[in-house]
Amino acid sequence: MQGTLKKSFSFSGVCLHSGKDTSVTVHPAPANTGIKFKRVDLKTSSEENIIDAVVENIIKSQLCTSIQNIYGNKVSTIEHLMSALNGLGIDNALIDIDSDEVPILDGSSKTFVDLIEQAGIKVLKTSRKIFKILRPIIVGDKNAFIKITPSEFFSIDYTISYDHSLLSHQRLALDSIDKNVYKDLISNSRTFGFKEDVDMLLEKGLIKGGSLNNAILLDETGIINEEELRYPDEFVRHKILDFIGDIFLLGKKAEGHFEIFCGGHNLTQELLKTLMSDQSNWKLIDENPSDFDKRSIKSHTEISAAI
Repeated sequence: MQGTLKKSFSFSGVCLHSGKDTSVTVHPAPANTGIKFKRVDLKTSSEENIIDAVVENIIKSQLCTSIQNIYGNKVSTIEHLMSALNGLGIDNALIDIDSDEVPILDGSSKTFVDLIEQAGIKVLKTSRKIFKILRPIIVGDKNAFIKITPSEFFSIDYTISYDHSLLSHQRLALDSIDKNVYKDLISNSRTFGFKEDVDMLLEKGLIKGGSLNNAILLDETGIINEEELRYPDEFVRHKILDFIGDIFLLGKKAEGHFEIFCGGHNLTQELLKTLMSDQSNWKLIDENPSDFDKRSIKSHTEISAAI
């Protein structure tokens, strides 16, 4: 069945790119609402302030995911909050925000997960629809691609490759991803960047709020942060975290196998638009409780293998 929150929760903090201090409140919402952002800082009508978190509203952006409604109102850096909502099964929520960017917090989605669990998850009386992949699709090229194939589970096989002594190549394959897998293996992984890129990004008006408190920063030999890596492969885990947030812009949980090589927000957005461009690529199905049980069994096995 669909899920929402039992009660509202709030958080605030600095935004990664704008550097602004922003406050957010996430509210429960009725079945079939989906995820909606509301710009409470704008002096326009309620209709104009609402931005649906759907593929049709994606706009071009750098180093984050941004959405914009037909009135030109937007919200950016939504991927970590969207990831936590998707990972924990929150299908419906109304998100009040007083600027155009979601705070970065510690650079992972762990705080969002904790806040959702503290608020509680309410099971609604309406069945959940699943976005089921029907045929293979690939976007990108040999240097960076996403390939999807039909599957009875939501599974990810993600590889990153950097010319760096610490990162080099990292790969993580998750046969099935449920709430426990998301919480235990993915949610605590932080975003990352390279010291050599900092000045260039600041000149572009980006990462004004970036710090060692909300990102892993790498120089030529390793990480600059005093805090050690939370996992040896924290980098690829964070890429999976981002993907789980971006794929939720389908408006539903996905069912398919996603093989990703050197992916990123722009490539995922290309995949989403390609998927939605032809309805023969997918169909909506009711989530089968017995399938959920099978996913849970596979996922718990995957946790034991991955930790």
